[in-house]
Amino acid sequence: MSTRDAQALYGHDDPGYLHPEIQVTTSSRIDVLVALGVNGDPDVPQLINRLRELRKRSTALGSADDRLKAEVYLVYQALAGRLRSEAAGTSRSELRKQVRDAFSGTDFVLTDKGWQRAGDCFRGPTILCGFRPFTIPDPDLNPLWDALWIEEPRPEDLADVLKEIAQAGPELQADQQRVMLEALRSLAETVTSTEGPISPGLRSKLRWLPLRTARGWTQERPVYAVDHPAIMRTLGEHLHVWQPGGDLQQFTGLLGVLKVHKLETAEACVVAPDRGRPDRQLTADFRWAVTSLQDTLVRDEPTAAEAFTDWAWLMELEVRVLPGLRIRLNPNEDDEVIEIPVDAHVDREAKALLVDSPGALRTARGGGLAVASLFAAERAHVGHRWRDLWEEDWPQDAPVTPLVPSGQQDHEDRERLVSQLRERQLSRPAGPTVPAQASGQVKPPTGVLSPRSIPASPLIPTPSGVGPQPAPLPARKLVSLTELQARTPQSTLTTSSPQHRSAPSARSRRATSLPQPRQGGAAPSEHAGLLGYQDRDKEKTVLALLAGILGVSGRTLEDQRGLQRLGADAVDSTGHFYEIKAHGGAEPADVSLTSAELTRALAEGNNYSLVIASNLEEGRGTPTLRIITDPLRFFEVETMADVKLKSVRDADADAAVWQWPDASV
Repeated sequence: MSTRDAQALYGHDDPGYLHPEIQVTTSSRIDVLVALGVNGDPDVPQLINRLRELRKRSTALGSADDRLKAEVYLVYQALAGRLRSEAAGTSRSELRKQVRDAFSGTDFVLTDKGWQRAGDCFRGPTILCGFRPFTIPDPDLNPLWDALWIEEPRPEDLADVLKEIAQAGPELQADQQRVMLEALRSLAETVTSTEGPISPGLRSKLRWLPLRTARGWTQERPVYAVDHPAIMRTLGEHLHVWQPGGDLQQFTGLLGVLKVHKLETAEACVVAPDRGRPDRQLTADFRWAVTSLQDTLVRDEPTAAEAFTDWAWLMELEVRVLPGLRIRLNPNEDDEVIEIPVDAHVDREAKALLVDSPGALRTARGGGLAVASLFAAERAHVGHRWRDLWEEDWPQDAPVTPLVPSGQQDHEDRERLVSQLRERQLSRPAGPTVPAQASGQVKPPTGVLSPRSIPASPLIPTPSGVGPQPAPLPARKLVSLTELQARTPQSTLTTSSPQHRSAPSARSRRATSLPQPRQGGAAPSEHAGLLGYQDRDKEKTVLALLAGILGVSGRTLEDQRGLQRLGADAVDSTGHFYEIKAHGGAEPADVSLTSAELTRALAEGNNYSLVIASNLEEGRGTPTLRIITDPLRFFEVETMADVKLKSVRDADADAAVWQWPDASV
C-alpha cells in the first residue's frame, strides 16, 4: 500500500504499490489485503534498515543533497509516528530502546552540517546555525529526538558560542550578528523566566562573558548600556558601551548577571538650562502632540500606554530652544563627567523640554527620544509614534479628551487619595519637635560615645486618633523603649575584607520609578493585632533608637513607612535613606528586600543604609542595631519573588553596631 510510511521505506515510485483505485476501493478491508500478502506500514527495524541505506548513499563524508534529505525526512517522520502512537504489542519504552540502540555509535542524524551522532547535535530553533549542528527543525519529529536524548541548546552552550564569536574579531559578518542577537535574546528569556536563582556555573559564565562595544570586545567591567543612539556613539568614545545588536530593552533581564550598568538618559543634567529661550508656539504644539500621543498609544499600543502614568505632568512642560544643547553624564564616581550633544532633552527640575532647534521637536531623534526616555518600556515604539504624529496628523486637532488607560486612571485615583491623606495629616497638631539639622553632610557616628553624648531619643510622630493597643502577651513582650533610652548605648565598627568589596553604586543615578520621600513623614496607620505586638511596633522602637543616634550629629529622622514603594522606611534630614529589618530574637542569616527596596539601594548607593535590629523582645539578648551603608557591596544577592541578601549575619561588612546592654548585667 502506498502510505507515507511505506514511501519512507520504498520511495515514491516503487512499482510494487497497489494501483490507487484498488487501494481506495479496498481501504476498508485491510484484512483482505493482508491475506493477499499486501504489506502495510513498515515496522521500526525496516525503517532503521532504510535509514542505513540512505546513509551509505551519501557521496561525500557527512554531506547529503536535497533529494536525499527529503527521503531521510520521511524515515524520521515514520519513526516519530511509531514512537508517538505505540505499535500493537510493543510498549513505547521498548520502541524507544530499539531506536536508541540502532542510532548508538552511528552518525544517523542528518543535520544542517551533515550526518552527526545523536550526542553531537541540537534540536529546536537553529539559533546557533553555522556554529553548532541542528536537526531538521520540525516539532513533529520531537518524539524521535526525545528517544535519542537530543535537546535544545542550554544557556551554557549559548554563552560558549558567544565567546567563539568574540574570538573571531571586532568585525562581524551578518550570520555572526544574527547568532549573537538571537543567543542574547534566548539568554535574556532564560534569566527572566527561571524560578529562583540561576545556576552558579551559568552565573560565572555570564559575569565574564565578552561583550561587544564600540571599542571592541571586552571582558572587563564596568560596561555601560544606554538606549539613546547619539549618546551611545559619543559615550562609546570614552567608555565601554555595550552594543548587543538590537534594542536594549530586549536584554534588560541580562544587565544584572552581565554586570552591565544601564545609564538612564532621562536622569542626565542639561548644561546651562537657564540659557534656553521659551517658545510659546512650540509649547502649544508640544501639548497638542502629547494629547495625541496619549490617545494613539491607548488605542494602538496598550503596552506602551501602561508604561507611563505622568501625562498631566508631561502636558505642563514648557518647550525652550537652546542652540548647541548638551547634557552632562557622570557614569561612575571614578569616571570623568562627559558632555554629549543631543537634539532634545527633558529637564525635570526646570520642568521643560529643551530642543536644539525648533525642528527637533518633531523628529524621532529629537522630541521622540526625549519623550520616550520617560517610559518604562516600549521606548522605540513611542519614539516612532511621536514622529508619525507630525507626519500624519499635523495640523489636525487633537482629541478634546484623550482615551485614558485603566492603569493611568488607577494611578491618578491613588495620587488624589494620597494628597487628601497628606492634607489631613498636615492639618493635625504638630508632634514632638526634633533637633535642628547640622550644616553640611554628617558622617555616620563612629566609636563609643560617652553617656552624656546620647540625648533622649525624640519620638517618631504617629497619626492621632489611634485607640489603645491590647496588652502584650507576656511571652512576646518587647523591651521597653523608655528603658532602652535610659541605658548607655555602646558603639563599635566592623569592617569587611577588601576582596569582598565591590565598587560602590553610582550616586548620580536615581530611581525615577520610585516615589520621593514625603516631607513631614508618612507614618503608617496603626491597627490592633492578635499578638502582644506587631512588626510595626518593633519598627517604631528601632526608629526611635535610630533617631537618638542621628540626633547626636544634629540630624532628624522622618518615618516614611506609610509611603508605598519608596524602597525605604525612613529618611533623615540630609536625605539619607534607611531600610529597617527588625527582629525580636537573633539576627537571621538572610534578609529579604522587595523590588522597590532593591531599586532604591541600587540607585542611592552610599546614600542608603540597611538597619538590622535584633533581640528586641525581652529576655532574648542584648538589643542591637547594625547599620550597613550600601549593603549591596557586601552580600550575595539571590533573586526570588523578592530579593534575598545572603549571609548578612555571617558575612563581614562595614557596619556601625549599636548595643543597649542591661547595666545590671
